[in-house]
Amino acid sequence: MGTLPLLTALAVTGASAGGLWLAGAAMAAFLVHEPLLLVLGQRGARRAEKDGARAWRWGSLLAALGALCFVAGMASMQPAARPFLALPLLLGSGVLLLVWGRQERTAAGEVLAALALSAWAVPVALAGGLAVDAALTLWGTFSLSFGLAILAVRLVIRAGKPGANRTRLRLLGVVGVGVTLALAVGLALLFGVPPGRVMALGPSGLAALGCCAVLPSPRRLRTVGWSLAGASLLTAVLLGI
Repeated sequence: MGTLPLLTALAVTGASAGGLWLAGAAMAAFLVHEPLLLVLGQRGARRAEKDGARAWRWGSLLAALGALCFVAGMASMQPAARPFLALPLLLGSGVLLLVWGRQERTAAGEVLAALALSAWAVPVALAGGLAVDAALTLWGTFSLSFGLAILAVRLVIRAGKPGANRTRLRLLGVVGVGVTLALAVGLALLFGVPPGRVMALGPSGLAALGCCAVLPSPRRLRTVGWSLAGASLLTAVLLGI
């Protein structure tokens, strides 16, 4: 799901040269994650000893390609849009700190990783000529939908543990998702976001809300994941429209 914001930004702007370069930088940053974990020994000492050198080579190559794409994309952007490149860079730095501290699998780590990858959609969209408010709306919508999906999946896993209070977890999930959606819609309308863009959050928000209300068995996590992915795809379509 993490590539949906990038694909949506490219689709609505016609895949400009600058946008494609920056999308390449984003994908390189995403792909370098696994070699980094291996080099840091977070995939086990045996794998680090066996594949560490190869992971270092691939990671260095990906980092170099990402830097090249980033510089080329930045050169293609309007000067006024370049400060927005700081958004994914700052969030990505936060992800690196969590990886270093072995906190990437926490709820905060998963949310920050989703925010960092989807934040690349902002400069990609701006490089293609999209207005700043529309680019930020695209990122905000996907970020919120990913955050709600992470919350829903974690609640399903928590509810499947022995002794879990499913009633309380269901209440917390429904109230949490419902209040978040209400606040997001209210603030968006208050700041003049067009209703059509606000409606794009509907599929992902309703899917997360339904998941929290039902709390299916963890054995059905694959189905839950596909449902949330389908809702995110519909959100992307609505944003594209």
